[in-house]
Amino acid sequence: MSRNEIIEVGKNLRWELNPLRRRAALGRLLEGMNKENAMLVRDQVVHFSPESNEFQDFHFAWGAMLGVEAVEIGADTKEKDMAATMMGWASLDPVGALSWYDSLEEDRSNCSDVTFGMLKGLASSDLAFATDFAVRKLEAEDQRAGEMLGLVKDKMLEVETLPRAAAWALELPEGKVRNDTLRDVTGEFVKREPKEAANWAAGLDGEEGVEIKKLVAAKWAQEDPAGCLEWAQRLPDGPGKNASIGEVVLEWTGQDPDAVYEFLNGMSDTSERDAAVEAFSSRISGDDPHSAIAWADEIQDSESRRTAMIRAGRALMRQNAEEGRQWLQRSGLTEDVRREIEK
Repeated sequence: MSRNEIIEVGKNLRWELNPLRRRAALGRLLEGMNKENAMLVRDQVVHFSPESNEFQDFHFAWGAMLGVEAVEIGADTKEKDMAATMMGWASLDPVGALSWYDSLEEDRSNCSDVTFGMLKGLASSDLAFATDFAVRKLEAEDQRAGEMLGLVKDKMLEVETLPRAAAWALELPEGKVRNDTLRDVTGEFVKREPKEAANWAAGLDGEEGVEIKKLVAAKWAQEDPAGCLEWAQRLPDGPGKNASIGEVVLEWTGQDPDAVYEFLNGMSDTSERDAAVEAFSSRISGDDPHSAIAWADEIQDSESRRTAMIRAGRALMRQNAEEGRQWLQRSGLTEDVRREIEK
């Protein structure tokens, strides 16, 4: 592509209002770009906003073509082009880009444009590389690590299957960032494929398994409480099953309290019923604290009953303090529970 052709197409690109024709003009410039004319092509797009597709796409292509040379030139320009240029290089040559990045002095490697351009480039090429890069930042206690893993998570959800994205989140290092990421991935999994998400959650053990099951139940029950309840009741006996049933009841009560009432009355006295009754009592306590108190009194487990009674009692006190005090006097509750209610 000759110099005159580049300048002519650049004029069309600059003044063209039709987005399709403008995109075609940019495509011609990028197709005709080589190492010798890249700076002239850059002159045709540098006036665009750094956030524009034209500016971003050129610098991505420039970085992919020239690698470290383009990045080093970008370090000396006044425009905000480092992130897009770095992204282009890292997407085409992740090993070379990582090696260069690791050789930087700390002040330059901490530059957000370089770091996030590096990450986005890796994420568009190799998610394993991108994950390792973000995890390194997490282990170095970089405050940007959560945002970085969030970018990888979004890409993972875009291009990978949901079971693979969930497995990826589980493999992250323990801590708040992992928990937040796992919660986000689980939520998206339930939104798109609730039954598959439920089957996945059913296979998770320990406290984390309980929390994931609760999250699945809470989200799935918003759309299909009956289907979610059927799944929860098939879970192995234990905290995960109880917590899941409780979450279903919380959501279901908001949709059809009469149906929940019948469901509870048909249950035998088990830990599952305790969890369901505690959830029902909690959900109705704001509107009907007297009924919430009556239901709380049916809970067999002493600690769960105490928690539910305190919650319902406080709701009554907020609704009518004098009536609440009179109820407390004749409630027969222990002194410590009464003090908790009166707080």
